[in-house]
Amino acid sequence: MYACPDFPELLIKVTRPRKRPIRSYTKRLIRRVFPDAIYRNALKEMECELKAALKSGTDIAQLPLARSFGVVQTDVGPGLVVERIQSEDGQLARQLSWVCEQGTLSDEVLNQLNSFVKSLFQLQIVGRDIHPENIVYGLRNQTKMFVLIDGFGERNVIPLRTLSRRLNDRSLSRQMQYIADRTGLIWDKAHRAFRTV
Repeated sequence: MYACPDFPELLIKVTRPRKRPIRSYTKRLIRRVFPDAIYRNALKEMECELKAALKSGTDIAQLPLARSFGVVQTDVGPGLVVERIQSEDGQLARQLSWVCEQGTLSDEVLNQLNSFVKSLFQLQIVGRDIHPENIVYGLRNQTKMFVLIDGFGERNVIPLRTLSRRLNDRSLSRQMQYIADRTGLIWDKAHRAFRTV
């Protein structure tokens, strides 16, 4: 992530080609036949955010995903321009893992976390790598909220989780359980909510 010159409310997320060698013959073949595949995650992230924004209608300000605003060319490669979620002191928003470690998860903050989770399920966000470091707690339009900044968008060539609400709900629930295991929270699968005790 890099600061966006002249726009302090934005960040640039640079997509870089993989540096370590790809061991899988199939993946090497795909990269050779489809060289633009290195941008697949960025494209899928943009697609997921756009679909969620369209579904949210008038509640777009409550979107649980960081908004994206297009692509720019940088001196280190193409970058995705995204909104900068910040804390009250103007710094980057705090990660969920930090919020839980500091013991600042009050009932109000826990309710905001569960509201965020509810939005993920309602909007059928496909999470490919949701963990406590990809969820931040900060301000959007002077409203405190949790926002997913990375790790979303369909990864598979055949978009099974996009096509099946049941599969996606199961995947989201597994990822929420992983977050609970990492943060000390308790994931209530039946109610799709976190609790502290």
